[in-house]
Amino acid sequence: MIQAFKYVDNHIQIIKTKNEQNLKDAIWIDINEPSKKEMKLISQISSLPVPTLEEIQEIESSSHYESYEGGFQLNCLFLQLIGRDDNSNANVLFLVSYDDQIITICQDEVPELRLLRTYLKKNLLNLSTPKEIFLKLMEMKIDRIADTLEDSYKRLNKIGKNVLSVNSDNIEEGIEDLAQEDDTLGMIRLCLMDTQRDMLMLQKRKSRWLQDDKEEISDILIDIDTLMPHNTFLSEKTDFLMNAAQGFINIQQNKIIKIFSIASVVFLPPTMIASIYGMNFRFMPELHWSIGYPFALVLIAISGVAPYLFFKKKGWL
Repeated sequence: MIQAFKYVDNHIQIIKTKNEQNLKDAIWIDINEPSKKEMKLISQISSLPVPTLEEIQEIESSSHYESYEGGFQLNCLFLQLIGRDDNSNANVLFLVSYDDQIITICQDEVPELRLLRTYLKKNLLNLSTPKEIFLKLMEMKIDRIADTLEDSYKRLNKIGKNVLSVNSDNIEEGIEDLAQEDDTLGMIRLCLMDTQRDMLMLQKRKSRWLQDDKEEISDILIDIDTLMPHNTFLSEKTDFLMNAAQGFINIQQNKIIKIFSIASVVFLPPTMIASIYGMNFRFMPELHWSIGYPFALVLIAISGVAPYLFFKKKGWL
């Protein structure tokens, strides 16, 4: 699906994408889940080389950034929080022509792109150049990551209270939640590192495209440097809670094993006595003893109570 925007009469408006000339005049073309036909159309109107769908997914250092005479190509990761088990990082391709156009291509719906489209459709933002659109997307990306980290901190506090509770019955569920948080924090860290690399690349290139906006690039890098330690702190807190939860599970298991061990020791002497007097040999000294049965019962009771009292005195029960 292609959506395009053009700067007209001091504001941006959405335009029809079926007309090839309209696409050439657009300052921002956003493509979501592109088809081969749409990719072919973009190749025809773009002043920069357009990679294939397979090449878009490549994020190795060799293909992460490509510089051209009139612009550059950049692969950038955006955080995708779809559901509990469907979180991922979406790769967005930026094709930036210095003077007149920015093209974004992604095979998944990215919240920042969707939100920026909504703002522009409602005239809530006044962006007039591809550079302003690019920097706004980077700013929105960092803001969303910061909000996600705040939400993660709140969730970890809630999970921590549950895990560290003395009588918690949901430790296993807490471990599952912690594993999900750890996975999300890992994706956030990858996004931050990816954005930091992108900004440093643009900064080192000293492109004329950024001559008037170096301060904004520096602000984004400062925000990243601020968020990285916070992400590390949350990761360490997740590890601590995970270890604590596993420790509590081990303690509970040890208590259960302890109970069974003590119970087996307590019932061992009575069992042994009952086994001895339960033998059916013909010649047994106590066989015709009139008080033999009561004597055996008393002996069984004493042999069972004595270990219990001993363990109680030692504080093992």
